[in-house]
Amino acid sequence: MTADEIAQAVQGGETMYTEFKSAAARPECLDTAFISFLNTKGGVLWLGIEDDGTVSGVTDIDGARQRVDQILANNITPRATAFIEQVEIGVTRLLKITLSRGLDRPYYTQRGQCYVRQNAGKRLASREEIRRMYMAVRSFFFDESVLSGTGLSDVEKPILNAFLAAAYGVAEETDRPDEELERLLRNLKCMAGEELTVAGALLFGRQPQRMLPTARMEFARFEGEIAGETILDRKTVEGRLPQQLDQIESLLRLHLRDAGVIRGFEPEVQAELPPEMLRESVTNALVHRDYSISAPVRVMLFEDRLEIHSPGQLPNGVSVENVRAGIHVERNPIILSLMSKLGLMTRLGTGIVRIFRLAAERGLPEPELEERGAEFVVTLYRMPSPA
Repeated sequence: MTADEIAQAVQGGETMYTEFKSAAARPECLDTAFISFLNTKGGVLWLGIEDDGTVSGVTDIDGARQRVDQILANNITPRATAFIEQVEIGVTRLLKITLSRGLDRPYYTQRGQCYVRQNAGKRLASREEIRRMYMAVRSFFFDESVLSGTGLSDVEKPILNAFLAAAYGVAEETDRPDEELERLLRNLKCMAGEELTVAGALLFGRQPQRMLPTARMEFARFEGEIAGETILDRKTVEGRLPQQLDQIESLLRLHLRDAGVIRGFEPEVQAELPPEMLRESVTNALVHRDYSISAPVRVMLFEDRLEIHSPGQLPNGVSVENVRAGIHVERNPIILSLMSKLGLMTRLGTGIVRIFRLAAERGLPEPELEERGAEFVVTLYRMPSPA
């Protein structure tokens, strides 16, 4: 780059694609500038030029280059890269730092701030701009949607700490600084910026239904075999997803019969429907439902069957036959990953296959899978009641 070209760039001043920084600029001034370029259309940061265009230069070029590398690697999430070159105007040396539009947008500071360019400067990105960045560079999943007005105060910190201990084997600390908790939540994709995502609220939230009112289950026990029959019991099941799973299992155990079987010469009492089959069915509904639909999971117990209604049709390209064969598309990959880390399910798509196997082993009628309107319904048939 010639001296004339450098002089021309300086004379043009700061623009949408150009920013000046002193060699003494603090890291938090540099990372926000880098992020604004990465999140918009790229640009050039000149290190060694003051805000007013005065060329002050960089004395320690190697040290400055190392500092920029460290900021790109450690102060920005996801990790970013740039092309760094030394240029000279006479005896004055500068660093020209060129950043292309990032492939992994949106980028954040370690403080959870997301910046974009605006005219000759930068500003914090809006929630809508962040959402558009996600959608532009990757398949967008609803469980990574940001919940407006939420924050770390909505997180049940002991639950988060217990998860970290169970999932990663780290010490269950109770005095982690808020900044560390926010960083961990962002790494888990349970927080974007300073707000919780849908996944974060459902796994670690305090009173998740305050943030997501229909992310619950409705249980009903009917007297006969038709939904219009007398309702013998009705319950609303709320809380974080693991809590909902435990509560619905308790309700089903309460209402399902025990069955007596003979093994050898000894009688043995078994649950009417295998507990593993119930857990798989309910967990699949909680994890794979469409949370963008304002409706709860419905668990309906009839005299002859159990129906689990999950909001949302199957994802595009997936048929009932695919599901039966264990082929699946992850609708809520963050929720699925977190529930898997808790040991509550696997990511192999074998849950439905296991349900059919368990029914066959117990001698129960084959379960049914079907789409009914905007719901996916799993039907498990009960053992006939004794005469």
